[in-house]
Amino acid sequence: MEQIKSRVLILGGTSEGRELSRFAHDIGLSATVSVVSGYGEELLEETRYVKVHQGALDREEMERFFEWMKPELVLDATHPYARQVTEQASELCGKMKIPYSRVLRASRNRNGKGIFHAEGAEQAAEILKQDSRKSVFSIWHGPISPTLFRSLTTGSKELGVFAEAEYLKGRLFARVLPDSRVIKSCEEMGIRGPALIAMQGPFSVEMNRAMLRSTKAGWLVTKESGSRGGFEEKLQAAEECGVSVIILDRPVQENGISLEEARAQMQIMAGKTAHAAGEPSEQMVHLTEQEFFGKKELYLIGMGMGGAGQLTLEAKKALESCQLLFGAPRMLRDVASLAPEAEKVPLYLAEDIRNWMKSHRREKESFRAAVVYSGDTGFYSGSRQLLELWKKEKAAWQVTVYPGISSVSALCAELKTSWEDLYLTSAHGRDCDPAALLEKHKRVFLLLGGKETLAGLCRRLTESGWGHAGVRAGICLGYENQQLLQDRADRLLHVQAEGLVSVILEKEWSDTTYEG
Repeated sequence: MEQIKSRVLILGGTSEGRELSRFAHDIGLSATVSVVSGYGEELLEETRYVKVHQGALDREEMERFFEWMKPELVLDATHPYARQVTEQASELCGKMKIPYSRVLRASRNRNGKGIFHAEGAEQAAEILKQDSRKSVFSIWHGPISPTLFRSLTTGSKELGVFAEAEYLKGRLFARVLPDSRVIKSCEEMGIRGPALIAMQGPFSVEMNRAMLRSTKAGWLVTKESGSRGGFEEKLQAAEECGVSVIILDRPVQENGISLEEARAQMQIMAGKTAHAAGEPSEQMVHLTEQEFFGKKELYLIGMGMGGAGQLTLEAKKALESCQLLFGAPRMLRDVASLAPEAEKVPLYLAEDIRNWMKSHRREKESFRAAVVYSGDTGFYSGSRQLLELWKKEKAAWQVTVYPGISSVSALCAELKTSWEDLYLTSAHGRDCDPAALLEKHKRVFLLLGGKETLAGLCRRLTESGWGHAGVRAGICLGYENQQLLQDRADRLLHVQAEGLVSVILEKEWSDTTYEG
């Protein structure tokens, strides 16, 4: 068989990696799939187009491997918890200027009765230590991936935390992959015999239920492995058996592409040969060769009602990675310190941003841009118009939305009241009849701005016979000069309030103001 140099390197060991390898064969794209364990190799089939490399790689070995292969694309389809491999592969690809994409597994994180979350094995072990029940603990740590096995960076290390705990001796059951090295590692930890269940998943609800009952488990410890890892089936079985669950949360919120987008990238590469003289086929989704070689991401970020201090941690992390920022001047000033090297463009209208991007194309380079909005992206936000424009133009940018604290939730928090019974609307740049709204609704929330001032609103209410209505207003919410006003509409006819104002109107004023 003629040796074919692989154009795509797939870092596998997961169901996603196996699917991508089969897809490479189906479209005739030469690929090499790298797996750590011999068991992972057994699940893959070498073909004329697909080769399999088995063995753990430390950083130096990985660099030599990349230099020897010289792939045109690296698709990282390793397990969501194989953090060290992902970091090393991403860093090396950046250094060697090899296009790199992280293939993400959809997160299905859950909350509810009997479900606990832990940032790592140590925290999970502390939760178990505090439990007073006498039932057997069942720790299902699957899969235990021997990725970078010599460094014990993934499953083996975490399982060791539970195995070393004295209060879990004789009460610990581990379900792991049927790989000889994984089994040997467990035995060295003292997990052997009936306490060691070596099976390949994912498992059905029925199978999970049978194992929980056979081990008389009181607890189930699992990683958030997504639908492909049988996560929902584990949770359902635990609920039916009355077993508490500890979820080891993913170490970091990653940026990357879906399995479908990875297939599209591979189609493009295959099309460079199969369709060299023509256009890419319609099956290549919305990606073009240009977008493949330069992956572009756009973040729509709600800043909340204050400065950068109200951003979520995920939104901050996204901003810090950007090379380009759009937004109103005040918004850009607030986030300037988070991305000091990023270019700041004081535009916030959807069409203006679209036109600017079209006239400032960045080809064949990865690029991240963000648009910052006040409040929440889902409540009278300019993000709606931009999302609709992006869909119409079938823009190739990958768009992610990060919500913020909305004006309504911010005001109600300051007033220490609920907003469940509020009718929500806006008078910011929109026609609005506050008297008509109070006729229909007991409590109304309004956003004011532009021509509609707080004094003007109160004057309109008074002239319409609603001077007795209650007005509770938040001015510059979230900032140092924040101000709260609470009074009858006819007593606020001359109030001075600049900037964005959030208001709750009530049919009847109560002299007893809310706290705050």
